[in-house]
Amino acid sequence: MSFLRNRGLFGISLLTLAFLSACEAEKPTYVSLMLHPAALQKSYNRCVEQVADAGFPCEIVLRAQADFTELSNQREQDPERFGARVLQEEENSVYLKKGFDSAWQAYQKVGESKHTLEALKQMRLELDQRESSYKTSVLSVKILLSVIAATSMV
Repeated sequence: MSFLRNRGLFGISLLTLAFLSACEAEKPTYVSLMLHPAALQKSYNRCVEQVADAGFPCEIVLRAQADFTELSNQREQDPERFGARVLQEEENSVYLKKGFDSAWQAYQKVGESKHTLEALKQMRLELDQRESSYKTSVLSVKILLSVIAATSMV
C-alpha cells in the first residue's frame, strides 16, 4: 500500500515537472509574467543581460516589468488605497459575473422562442463581451493579489 502511495506521488511529481518544463520552454506572455513575479524577474534579467535570443519577447517582458513595478510602488506608497483597489476590482468581478450569468441564461433559452438570425448574433456578441469583461476583471484581481504576495515577502 505504501509502495502504491509513493508511486502515485512520484507520478504526480513527474507530471508536475514535465508541466513546469513545458511552461519554461514556452515564450512568456504578459499575463503569465504578471502572475508569476519570479518568472518575470528571471525573464527581465535575461533581457537586460542581453542573453535573450531574437525570438524572446523582451518588449513584453520590459512592459510587464514596468507595470509590475508601478503596481508595487502604488502598494508601497499607499497600502490602504491599493487594498481598496483590490476590493473594488473584486466587487466589479462579482457584478460582471452576474451579468455574464444572466446573459448566458438568456442565450440558453434561445431555443424556447423564435429569434431572427441577427438577434441571435447580437445575443452571442453580448454574451462574448460580458464573458471577456468578467475574465479581464478576474485577471486584474489575480494580478493585484500577485503584487501583494510578491511585495509581502520583502
